[in-house]
Amino acid sequence: MAKAFTVNEGLASNLVYSCAEDDRGFLWVATDNGVCRFDGKYFKRYAMPEGVPDMDVLEVLKEKDGTIWINTFKQGPSYYDEATDRFVDPLKNVNVRKDFVRLVLWSRRLEEGGVVFFNTGGELVFKNRKLQQSDGRTAYRFFQDGKPNWMYSGLSKNGLQYYAYLKSQGHLDSVLLFEKEEKMRFYEINTQLKSKLYVLRGVEKIYIVQKSGHGNPLHVVEKEIDENPLMIRENGNEINVSTAKGAIYVFDYLTDSLKFKISGNFFANSSFRDKNGDIWVSTMDKGLLLFRKGSLNILRPLPPPPTRNNFRSVCVDKDGTIYGGNNYGDIIEKPRNGPVRIRSINEKGNTTRIVGLLRSQKKTFVLSEWGCFVDYNRLVRLETSETIRQLKKGTVYNDSIIIVSGVDPKGGLYKINTITERATRLNIPLLRVSNMAAQGKYIYLGTTQGLFRYHYTLNTLSEIGSETPLRGSRILSTVATPDGMIWVATMNNGLFVIKDTQIVYQVSDPRFLNFSVVKLQSTDKPGLLWATTRRGAAYINYSIDQGRFSYTITNLNHEEGVSNNVITDIAYRNDSIYLAAEGGIAIFPANISIPRFDIKTYLTDIRVNQKQLPVSASYDLPSDDRTITLTFSGVNLSGYFDHFVYSLNQDTTMPEIVGNTLNLSLEPGRHILKVRAVNINGLMSQHVRTLYFNIRVPFYRSAWFIVVMASLVTGIIFLGVNRLKTLKQKRKYAQKKRIDMERNRITEDLHDDIGSTLSSLKVYSDVAVNMMERDVSKAKYLLEQISVNSSKILEDIGDIIWSMRTDKQNMLTVDSRIKNFVSEVLGSREIHYQIHIAPAINDIVQHITARKNVVLIIKEAVNNIVKYSKATLVSIRVYAKNDRLRIEVVDNGVGFQEDTKLTGNGLRNMKKRTEELGGVFQIASFPQKGTKISVEIPVTNIRDKGI
Repeated sequence: MAKAFTVNEGLASNLVYSCAEDDRGFLWVATDNGVCRFDGKYFKRYAMPEGVPDMDVLEVLKEKDGTIWINTFKQGPSYYDEATDRFVDPLKNVNVRKDFVRLVLWSRRLEEGGVVFFNTGGELVFKNRKLQQSDGRTAYRFFQDGKPNWMYSGLSKNGLQYYAYLKSQGHLDSVLLFEKEEKMRFYEINTQLKSKLYVLRGVEKIYIVQKSGHGNPLHVVEKEIDENPLMIRENGNEINVSTAKGAIYVFDYLTDSLKFKISGNFFANSSFRDKNGDIWVSTMDKGLLLFRKGSLNILRPLPPPPTRNNFRSVCVDKDGTIYGGNNYGDIIEKPRNGPVRIRSINEKGNTTRIVGLLRSQKKTFVLSEWGCFVDYNRLVRLETSETIRQLKKGTVYNDSIIIVSGVDPKGGLYKINTITERATRLNIPLLRVSNMAAQGKYIYLGTTQGLFRYHYTLNTLSEIGSETPLRGSRILSTVATPDGMIWVATMNNGLFVIKDTQIVYQVSDPRFLNFSVVKLQSTDKPGLLWATTRRGAAYINYSIDQGRFSYTITNLNHEEGVSNNVITDIAYRNDSIYLAAEGGIAIFPANISIPRFDIKTYLTDIRVNQKQLPVSASYDLPSDDRTITLTFSGVNLSGYFDHFVYSLNQDTTMPEIVGNTLNLSLEPGRHILKVRAVNINGLMSQHVRTLYFNIRVPFYRSAWFIVVMASLVTGIIFLGVNRLKTLKQKRKYAQKKRIDMERNRITEDLHDDIGSTLSSLKVYSDVAVNMMERDVSKAKYLLEQISVNSSKILEDIGDIIWSMRTDKQNMLTVDSRIKNFVSEVLGSREIHYQIHIAPAINDIVQHITARKNVVLIIKEAVNNIVKYSKATLVSIRVYAKNDRLRIEVVDNGVGFQEDTKLTGNGLRNMKKRTEELGGVFQIASFPQKGTKISVEIPVTNIRDKGI
């Protein structure tokens, strides 16, 4: 199994009944949750809003003219209309027995055109999507030499013999298929497919009946299978028989021979072979399974469980013998023309991974985390008799020396004499050497800190690319090519090509940056290099012409057959590539040619201003319909489609479309959109989907409208100028009036608040002068009163000035001024207080008079509390509600009687200031229960800044 498609990939349900491919290459999938259309990458679901009559879609089939039909459980058939992207009920407004349609219907494509849906109650025949009159035997009819024939089956009158019948040219012939035992459980399914009648009998038998031209009019072929058959479907020249155990037997239509059986850890409902030869299996609970016609020969030598074939290393000797090591200490030997031999190193230690295999002196050297084994049973040791452990990689240096690397604090590089089977530690201060490549007298070492070159003869070490991005990079693979170059794969910086210690080129292709190269493998042909990635495998064709480096990268798609794309090692020998993978060892020619798929692009959905329109090649849209959402499909069931690119009008940059949806906002005028598909190798399809859009110019941009509007605007401007002059004069008058009003208010404030206080200062000062010599204490009291009143004058003047300054230079806002005053007065007298002023108050209280009055109302209330209430707790709230400013001052003081509420100057002033702003002043007080002052002022009276 190459791949499974389930609800996680967008399939409507994991219960799939059948599938079929349409003429455009889409795969239609019938499920118990609607029908899906699949382009190889994206599923689109069709349900009841898209015309599907019943969510339980039992079958999807393609008519000879390409029409896609679905057969539902209780609501009968429907066909897909491409123009509207919906399914259409052909029985709408047609008089058909509902009880007949609600029984399970079988379907058959008619060779002469049309389709028939039938059951034991009758049949429905459609041609050109219209219901036709039928004689009730269309489902069992076929044509031969232009003449109709009917072939069907049934029990004899006594119910014990089962016959096949052929009706042609007025003759009725029959042949006995089998006799039914009296107590035998019996069921049969018979279906006419092309010119053959297939009878499925519930005793693991299939009868194939066809018209014979030799003697007997009917020829019968009897086939036995291992399971009871349940259903039969035609798929080109293959006949698929589903069984009660969830398997599918595939027969060749021409020869009636069994081709293969589909079975596994799934229950198969049906199978379908697409145009590429790949097989899609519809399952009961595993979704849609895809079995690829892979181009790779995969060797799976180890018996179940499948994990035993999880190979980690591979090598091939000169004789063509394949050696493969897995993650469990197993090694297989597969001679070119001999059977597989299974070896193991587990008896020499615990189960361990085989990280490398090398051949030298006709011996097999097995690299593992437990050491290096020779011919699976002899451990390689150092001169000190200790083993070398934690091995990672190795390479053949010459015919008697191999170099291996490991992890060791003393240095992780060793040379092994393959004749003496003794190892020597090389004096290299590198802890972790993860890969290496030999070239002449040099060994290139890939580490987690960069690339180093070891001179084998001189025993010296030097760093490569110390002044380049190669420095400090984690090296994943290193390989030498026949043209004398070294290729280096890194974790994050792509590939480097090195010649004589100099970096010739850096391949920073995003296909390598996104899927890091696991291992590189050279061939004996210059210009060809192989690589394994987390995505699969790829080959690189490169050339250097007059110092100019060029290359192409071709990916083996994950659908080629390498299980799960997890490839851990690669080897080359005799023009063949060998891959060690989870599912086995894949073998294929090194010069394999990946077919180029010219992927067609289809527009599958278009929405303008969120309204769906029919799919077309050109659109003429009103001026307001400028927001366009387009959905495309790059139809390729082989999985080679990667993404879309597009160009709009004269744009040549061809940006990528993220996903399969493109959003455009077009200006009025004509536009040309071109969309192309790009495959996984970065090759752009030759097929171009071209769409034309004409966004009509709005009427207000037309010439006549511009002339009319220009004249109208000129007149409006003339009238507007005069109007502005008039309004300007009115504004000046209104401003002068407001200034006069504010001047009068200020004069009144100065007269009422400050004038009276100045008069009292005059009186106090005259009396104090006369009392200086007669009564010093009284004079002192009068001077104190003068000081208090002077402070009050300063404070009142400050309030008036503050209320008039609403510019940014006034640092104190309304809430800040209130809080400062309350803090100074109540805080100094150790009266606890709570104050809450909504943040929006500063924006609401803008009018000069309002700013002053709001502050003074609260100041009067607080002063009264300090003077008379004997309160220990005060609460002050200022907030806006229902377009009214609300002020609440509450204390827990001694209170007073109702009839003495407004006898004091403070209360009268508060009431006066409230009414001046058009508000309502209320006070509630009871002896020994405190006092609450409430003020409500319309917001509209205090927003205006005034002058």
